[in-house]
Amino acid sequence: MEQRFEAAASAGAQALAEQVSHEPAVAGLPKEPLPASRVTTQAGIRVEAYPALVATDANEFKVALFDHPAKADAAHQEGIARLGIAKRPEQVKAIKQLPGVEKCALLFAKVGSKQALIDDLLLAVFTQVVAQHPLPRSEEEFNQRLDATQGLLVDEAKALLIRVEAALQGHLAVSKVLKGKLNFALALVYSDVSAQMQRLVYPGFIRDAGAWLDEYPRYTEAALIRLEKAARERGRDQMMMQDVQSLEARFDARRESERRGRVEDPELVAFGWWLQELRVSLFAQQLGTSMMVSVKRLEKRWQEITSV
Repeated sequence: MEQRFEAAASAGAQALAEQVSHEPAVAGLPKEPLPASRVTTQAGIRVEAYPALVATDANEFKVALFDHPAKADAAHQEGIARLGIAKRPEQVKAIKQLPGVEKCALLFAKVGSKQALIDDLLLAVFTQVVAQHPLPRSEEEFNQRLDATQGLLVDEAKALLIRVEAALQGHLAVSKVLKGKLNFALALVYSDVSAQMQRLVYPGFIRDAGAWLDEYPRYTEAALIRLEKAARERGRDQMMMQDVQSLEARFDARRESERRGRVEDPELVAFGWWLQELRVSLFAQQLGTSMMVSVKRLEKRWQEITSV
């Protein structure tokens, strides 16, 4: 019975999403505020779906529906940020011309293009400044938010570029060690640290990291400490690496199965950062962590997330 209910609920939300997907593109938010949710009936089951403004690949906008309020909120936040970018071309131009952009682009060059970095920077800035809660849900609310925050955008970009540069410098330092003379006895360690760096720095990492960007220097320093002492503590490193990789494998599988478009479960995203904190705790405990973490604690948290 429970499985039939879940299937009907999912089908109802999907039916609403398909209905909205056929609607024409919109210029932005409607005059009347978007409702927090919409209700329909599917197979006799009351189904609630949650609307959000989203940007399409054609740089247009539409209203999409989601089956969970947290996913709708994340999508709407990105939609508001992208709408802000579209409506403030002068500020966008000024941000692109900031001197820190070129330096960060050089540090990022082996990961992605300068344009990818700029797009990510803009989305992060407009998210931090314009797309803050409570999120605008009507044209009037959005215009008021734009007017109130217009003068903050370039300063936010300047401050963010300092943090991005620090993160990329740390990433570069680890990358240099990984590309040095390889001790084949430590090949698994090098491979694991390389995979960690790919989780931290990639096209889109600035906006995805959010406040966690401040922790990047600690994460990369922890990786350097691990690489320095791995040869002396190879057995211990292998055991701890297996614990982390076991959690990461389940995390990756769940993330892939639940990903819909560009929107992910916020609780699952947060778990990814706890995995980074766990790495610091295991491999460079002297640096400290931003929260209490252990393999046991993360196993418990994983059960809480996946049992829902």
